[in-house]
Amino acid sequence: MDYQEPQIAEIYDLVNPWSQDVEFYLSLAGPRPCSVLDLGCGTGTLCCALAERGHRVTGVDPAAAMLDVAKRKPHAKQVEWVESSARSYRSHRRFDLSS
Repeated sequence: MDYQEPQIAEIYDLVNPWSQDVEFYLSLAGPRPCSVLDLGCGTGTLCCALAERGHRVTGVDPAAAMLDVAKRKPHAKQVEWVESSARSYRSHRRFDLSS
């Protein structure tokens, strides 16, 4: 799949709905706010759910089209969005959890 294509990004959530994976990562983050790095965040479903719960979230994905979808979701303004591959992403910040 070419996730750089806006048409693919727009339907991604329909093909990949909320899942047990999201629930698992939400439980790992726990109830207390922490800093979370989501590498390969895609359309930001997990990022936005974490931000809604008060976590400080950085979502990283190489596909601008996926990030465009993510930025339109509820709580997206609370997330730092970074267009980058996991391999080339660099940060001086420390994170409590990475997914």
